[in-house]
Formats: sequence, structure tokens, C-alpha cells
Amino acid sequence: MKVTKHKKARKYMSFYINNFGFREPLLTLIDGTFCQAAYKARLQIEDQLKKYFQCELKLIVTACIITEVDNIGGPLAAVCQLLKKFLVHRCGHEKVPISGSACIKSMTKTCNYIVATQDRGLQEWVRSKPGVPLFYLHNNLVPTLVQPSEVSVRAAASKSVARVQVREVDTQTLTSLKRKEGILVEEDGGKVKIRRKKKGKNPLSCKKSKKRKEPGTEVKEAVQDHAIEKKKRKRVKLAKHVVDHLKSIKAGGDQ
Repeated sequence: MKVTKHKKARKYMSFYINNFGFREPLLTLIDGTFCQAAYKARLQIEDQLKKYFQCELKLIVTACIITEVDNIGGPLAAVCQLLKKFLVHRCGHEKVPISGSACIKSMTKTCNYIVATQDRGLQEWVRSKPGVPLFYLHNNLVPTLVQPSEVSVRAAASKSVARVQVREVDTQTLTSLKRKEGILVEEDGGKVKIRRKKKGKNPLSCKKSKKRKEPGTEVKEAVQDHAIEKKKRKRVKLAKHVVDHLKSIKAGGDQ
């Protein structure tokens, strides 16, 4: 199998995973026509699909699909035995079975399935429904995941737009918060005006008033500062021989 096949499969499945909530293990719903084509081509369905998708997946059938193939009998007896090896999901039609295609249509409404079928009518129905991947055997030999249809692409685009848009509930909450904080929004001829409630002065921006000094206080403060500086001066204690030497010098000068 070519590498480009794997790249396309990963690209297409990434689209469904990101936009429609598909998760591993991928659930693949197989009908009788797909199983018959794989049986004729002698394909190991589970191994081939795991190699193709390169991830974990589960192959699923329903009681309606098995019953439909079993009622035909004859050459499809081996196909019926092959279908019974896969995981059987409850479809809700166990008491009154319906056709395999009708059962698959009802199953895709409740869960994310990859539909594997060779039925042309069912293939057209799958392409018309958003978020349903289609898988089939091209020329009854080559496993192929069909490119997402235009319906699925449009549905994914509308979902992405809905995620970006602001919900009405969020708008109401935002408006109530603005009113609580004192922000009033008014519309005047298409223009939006924002009015804020007046608040008091900021206490941090207000300077304290300076006290007026009486005349003569500046001189007193200067004298006090000079006295403090004198007090702070440390007396240096000199050695005795230095003091004696200084005294002798002073005495010689007096003479």
C-alpha cells in the first residue's frame, strides 16, 4: 500500500476527529456487501484496516446485518460466519430485525461510526449526512476512505463559526458586570458611548498640607542640628608619648 494512501487517510480522519468528536478506537460498522467483497478478494479485514488507518479500531456488526445475510444463505453462508466473528452491537431491532442498510442509518444517529459498505445506495446516503466517514473497497480490492463530502465540510465550518461567536448568555453576563462596575454603555445613532460613574478623589494622589513655620524657627533648627553634629563627633585618644611630644613642642614655641 502506498504511503500517500496513509497520508490521505490520516488527513481525512483528522478532519472528523477535530470537527465531529471521533476518538480511538475508531468504530467501523461493516455490512454484508463489504464483507462479501473482502471475502472474494481474500482480504484479512481487521489486519488491512489497521494497516490502513494506522491506529486502534473496532470492527462492528449488528444483529440485523447478520440476519439479513443469513436469510439469503447459499453462497453467503461463509460470509455470515465471517460476520459473526466481529463485535455485535445492540441496535434495538433484535425482536423485529430490519434491513442492514436501515439498521446502519439508525446506528449512525446515536454514535460516531465509520460505515464500510459496497452498497451504492447506502454510500450516497452516507455522503449526504454530515460527520459520517465512508469506507469501501475500490474495484473490490483497494481499501479506500472517501474524502469528506461538501455537506460535512459546511457543517464543520458552521461549527467553528459557532464556537467563535459570543453567546447571548455571555453577553448578558458581560452587561451585568459592566453595570456593577459602573460602566454604562449607550447607543446613539449606531455609535457606542461609554459613560463611567464619577468617583471621589484618589487618596494616594492627594498631598498632605504643610504646616506653616513661625519666624525664627529655621535658625533654632540650624543651631540644634549643629549641636547634634558636635555630639556625634568621637574623641580620638592619643598615645602618652605623642601627647608628651606635642606638649614639648608647644612649650618650645612659647619661649
